[in-house]
Amino acid sequence: MRYRVHLWFVLSLAAWMLPFHGLQAAGAQQDVALIIRLMGYNGGIHNFKNYVLRGRQEYYTAARENFAQILEVIPRLKDSAELNPKDQEALDIVKAVVESYNTTLDRLAGLRAKGWRTEDIDRTVIIDDTPAKAALDALRGKWSWSDVEEMEFQLGYGKAIHNFKNYLLRGQERYHTDALQDLLTVDALIARQSSLSELANPRLAAQTAVDREGKIARQDQDAYDRAVRDTENGFRQDRAALEAVERVARSYRNHLQLINKLIAAQRSVQQIDQVIKIYDIPAKQGLARLRQAGSYLLSPATRGFAD
Repeated sequence: MRYRVHLWFVLSLAAWMLPFHGLQAAGAQQDVALIIRLMGYNGGIHNFKNYVLRGRQEYYTAARENFAQILEVIPRLKDSAELNPKDQEALDIVKAVVESYNTTLDRLAGLRAKGWRTEDIDRTVIIDDTPAKAALDALRGKWSWSDVEEMEFQLGYGKAIHNFKNYLLRGQERYHTDALQDLLTVDALIARQSSLSELANPRLAAQTAVDREGKIARQDQDAYDRAVRDTENGFRQDRAALEAVERVARSYRNHLQLINKLIAAQRSVQQIDQVIKIYDIPAKQGLARLRQAGSYLLSPATRGFAD
């Protein structure tokens, strides 16, 4: 496995960049990953659901931007030689659903202006996500994915946070069950990453990385120590990023039980939403950093690709 010893400070800067800016992806797989991010956690569907719940302009604007970015990526992806006719059909399905969400944003604004209740608005603007979810699953099936990419998928569109918001809005047990299962999958991915040497023992892993790089001799003690220290610091920042994702995912899991209690107490959707406050920014920043990090973030089944 190859490591880039002095790159950690660049990666730490990259982690603070908004993950949805700069749509110049390197290939078809990267474009599919980008669509999943733009559609999912902290993306279009997340902002759409928050607009349904709260009606604030910031969510409308963010959802509109996310959907517009997806509609920029899809034509480029359709031009890829890596996609076959069935893949092209899958992209058309995703595009149609995104356009439906885009159109529905304006309907939502109109219903809000008329003073409709949140529950009634949600029932009126329900969109069938089944075709788009199946299409994205088919597209993802063409490639292997890192654990971090899998985390983003499990948190996003049609998965954990989507189901979480639907449970809050609709109170149906199937959304609780699905959200919990998705969050437990994220927990398992985090646990697997946490056990890897780079995150479990950053100091030893940093020394091993510098030795494998082989560009700095141990005889040059000062330079060698600096390289080990810098690499260790990068690994520790990656571990902190993973822990931030873990804390937010755990918060969502715990709040599922709180929603359950509030539903049983016959609280309204708006009352429940006022209680359920989860701060997503640490997880958003953590995922952005991990997305840029080393090849150790590949799952054990795919780590050989980086050797």
